[in-house]
Amino acid sequence: MPVLSTKIIDKYRVSSLRSVLLCLLFSLFINTAFAQAPGMLEFEGKTTKDGKTLSGATVTVYRNGTIEQEKIKTGKNGKFSFSLVFGVDYKIAFSYPGCVDMHLMVYTSKLPKEKNNIFPLYVTEVPFFETTNQNVRISKYKNPFTKVIYDGKKAFMDDEAYLAQFMKDLLIDQEEVNRLLAEKAAKEKAEKDKLLAAEKAKKDAEEKAKLEALAKAAYEARLAAEEKERAAELARLKEAANNKEKPVDETMETEAIRLQREKEAKNLMAKKNKEIKTNYENDLLKMVAENERIAKQKAYSKQKQEARTNTVITQMRREADVKAKTDELREEQKRKQKQLLANQLQKNSEMRKLVEAAAFAERSVRISKQKTLPDVKGYVQKDPPNFAVTIDDGIIKTTRTTTVTQGKKLDTYRKETYFWGTVYCYKNNIEIDELVYNKEIAFFSAYQNK
Repeated sequence: MPVLSTKIIDKYRVSSLRSVLLCLLFSLFINTAFAQAPGMLEFEGKTTKDGKTLSGATVTVYRNGTIEQEKIKTGKNGKFSFSLVFGVDYKIAFSYPGCVDMHLMVYTSKLPKEKNNIFPLYVTEVPFFETTNQNVRISKYKNPFTKVIYDGKKAFMDDEAYLAQFMKDLLIDQEEVNRLLAEKAAKEKAEKDKLLAAEKAKKDAEEKAKLEALAKAAYEARLAAEEKERAAELARLKEAANNKEKPVDETMETEAIRLQREKEAKNLMAKKNKEIKTNYENDLLKMVAENERIAKQKAYSKQKQEARTNTVITQMRREADVKAKTDELREEQKRKQKQLLANQLQKNSEMRKLVEAAAFAERSVRISKQKTLPDVKGYVQKDPPNFAVTIDDGIIKTTRTTTVTQGKKLDTYRKETYFWGTVYCYKNNIEIDELVYNKEIAFFSAYQNK
């Protein structure tokens, strides 16, 4: 046997120690990196409107409710998805033109540190509706329509208490809708009556001012006529004073002419006053007739508007009734689909029990019909199979893994059951029929129970 020198042994020990130390440091680095790697919440959803997918909706993510982190648009299928890092709270806002703005809250700051490395999935559906919808209490959407919190185990879920309180009086019943419509119509009618009264008062004031202006003009015309008459009288008196020295015959002739002129002037003044009076009375009659025509036209317009308002209210009530019936039918359809899914799950469960019972009964009948014992010559005793079952409950599917060991032979059976009822069965990672799976599992179960 060759003998190693002391230097070679020492060199070998140092090299080995260095390799072990490097491996330990690398392993510690890897474990620390993976241990400190933060998890994320996978947030997925779909936007809809009137039961159909809605594309082009805006989804905005805010950190701590104020800092904008991400803004995306939904695709043609209305779907969206993003990842949220744990440690902060998020506000997720949804908007679409003509629809009510909504938002929800996601609380990840309360996640325990020992659970910081999980990757849960949260799926939601956001139903949009128009701002003119009379059947929904829109004021409630100033608050988040749901709050997503950690359930303390391995998933994020809706705060059921908050959601129940939010949905408590969200929908407005038909009686309240009719009451609100009646109040709105009464308020609009009161405002219109107020405007009509203001317009009437304004027009009455204008008509009064017009009448006062006409009366003032007539008074000024009468004053002007009297002033003209006084001026004519003064001129006559002055002319008479100048003519005092004329002969008597000439004076008498002048006086006759003066009287004739005065008579003609008085007749002319009386004619003018009569014309002014006639024109004034005609203007008054025209104004009265115009006022009566305007009043009748206002009354007709008011009656027409009231009839139109009553027609609109009736139509709105009919549309509200149709909407309520449509919502009721939609809810009834959802309940039927839910019941159908529950019945399908129950049917699958009962079918599985029947298959297991049939397999056990078949085995019992086969054993009972065996009349003679088999020849033990050349019989080699086989090891009894070992039977182990593990169940993994996930969010989307439940996996049941059955490991059967018999001697050196190892068979692995796997059954994946999704929450919507679909079942897949595998044997050694090869898909098999569910009946074959139930039959073989029933055989090993009966053998193990024996």
